[in-house]
Amino acid sequence: MSAAFTIAVPTHDRRETVLLAVRSALAQTRPPEQVIVLCDGCTDGTADALRALGDARVDVLELEKAAGYGYEHRNRSLERACGEAIVWLADDDLLLPDHLERLGALWDTGRYDLVHGSGVVIHPDDTLEWFGTDWSVPAHREELALHNTNPMASIALRVELALAVGGWDARVERAADWDLWKRAFAAGARSAFSLEPTHLHFRASGREQAWPLRVRQNTQWLARIEDPEGLRDVRIALHRAHGDRTAHALAVERWGNEQAAAVNTLHAEVAARDERIAELEARLAASDAESARRGETLARIEAGGWWRLRRRLLPLMRLAGRAR
Repeated sequence: MSAAFTIAVPTHDRRETVLLAVRSALAQTRPPEQVIVLCDGCTDGTADALRALGDARVDVLELEKAAGYGYEHRNRSLERACGEAIVWLADDDLLLPDHLERLGALWDTGRYDLVHGSGVVIHPDDTLEWFGTDWSVPAHREELALHNTNPMASIALRVELALAVGGWDARVERAADWDLWKRAFAAGARSAFSLEPTHLHFRASGREQAWPLRVRQNTQWLARIEDPEGLRDVRIALHRAHGDRTAHALAVERWGNEQAAAVNTLHAEVAARDERIAELEARLAASDAESARRGETLARIEAGGWWRLRRRLLPLMRLAGRAR
């Protein structure tokens, strides 16, 4: 049975782009169970505009402005989530229509607590940059300790696990998503990665672009991915930006095979060592048993008085020898 997904969208006074983000969430080929929009002190009519979409899956929460990026409000989405897994979508990002379908294919195996995919940064000039690493690879997960490597919306996390590790920490000033992922892995989260990019990320920080231009750019990209032919062209552009995806996938697979071969060799060496240790332990045990047997024999001889009798007979035996 397919698991249900919840998409949560935190926002503050970005009515135009959050509407686009929510539209991309509602248009998934694997529909989300609900889309929770966390209006963090919005004063620009965001809530009314979202309700005007007329989709019963959209759950709009009008909240007082929280400190900073409103991280504490994101725990409300965990409390209200109907889905088994949750995705937090930035209010100026877009999801390709098959985002949940691809993540869900991994999730439905029942083997993972966190599934994630590649994202693509859309720069102000519309150039593309792939973004994201496979956290199921130990070396990449170690990299997570140093800096965040994956965009927030590319990740689906088990709601139960998110609650168990304490959810979003409102005390963190920036990158609280990164903090949450690290705590999830520290708690033993099992992860899987989908190479296909399904998330368009428009960076908010360090983006010197007037608001009307940002809205227009997001609007144009949503129009592209909503149109079947436009979506096909977008996928071609995404793959060209990254190079040959097949070659990349094969390189990843080859690296994984090399690592697996190295692990198998190590296991064989350890098994051989353990076998040698077991052999030596068996020989030592046999030697100890022989020593114990000899000790018991000696003890019986001594207990029988042989040595005392020998001392008494020895002079007589010498005398008899001289007599001959």
